[in-house]
Amino acid sequence: MPGLTGYHTLLETIRKSAASEPQAFLKDLQAAYGLSHVLYADLGRDGDAFLPGKIIHGDDPDLERLIQDEGLSVLHPLFETVASLFGPSVLPPPDQNETGDGANPIRSVCPGNRPLLVFPLVPSRPGIAFFACDPGRLQEKDDEAERLLRDLAALAGLFHAKQLSTPAPPQRKPSAKPATPRLTPREREVLQWVASGKTYWEIARILGISERTVRHFMAACREKLDAVSNKQAVAKAVAGQLINVSDPRFNVPK
Repeated sequence: MPGLTGYHTLLETIRKSAASEPQAFLKDLQAAYGLSHVLYADLGRDGDAFLPGKIIHGDDPDLERLIQDEGLSVLHPLFETVASLFGPSVLPPPDQNETGDGANPIRSVCPGNRPLLVFPLVPSRPGIAFFACDPGRLQEKDDEAERLLRDLAALAGLFHAKQLSTPAPPQRKPSAKPATPRLTPREREVLQWVASGKTYWEIARILGISERTVRHFMAACREKLDAVSNKQAVAKAVAGQLINVSDPRFNVPK
């Protein structure tokens, strides 16, 4: 556990560079407190969909790879759980006997038999904001655990305040030809099954995931494709050659 010198060093880092190099600060925080996972988020929300915002994590290649492969939809169970919290909370470790990727909200963030310490924050717009990490040292002496909570709560709040004070990046001028939306492999797969006429319940059974997770993937598809309905999302995906409605793999009879 770092002493006061280490804590004040992190405070100075927040003051100087947390806005310009936020991930570097989170990596320093991981090193100082021996944390495996650190995740910061400030997102908007519109109904069931969580809107793009700031998602910053520390040195965690597995989480980075997961987000790249699956998109933010894989974190929606965690986002929904955080939305119901009103103070620091320790989410229980994943149950290894559970099935389905929506069974535990922290499975994708903190795999293995580890809990997740979450500090809810005031979002910059209607939605959610939080700072989460693994509380690996909460089992130490009571005074050490209390100090860990105090330090992390203070650093999380100050880091969030620094992010809120950072001006938004300038909007890029629209190009003559809009870029093709980037759907993750799982989002395309779900959209392909929707195009074939399958219901959310059927898609959930086919893919071995929860129906709620299917809804999250489709919400992400509609948002990325700027579509107001699933039908419009399918039409835009077909027009952009993101999916192929004649693919025989997705023409399974009901």
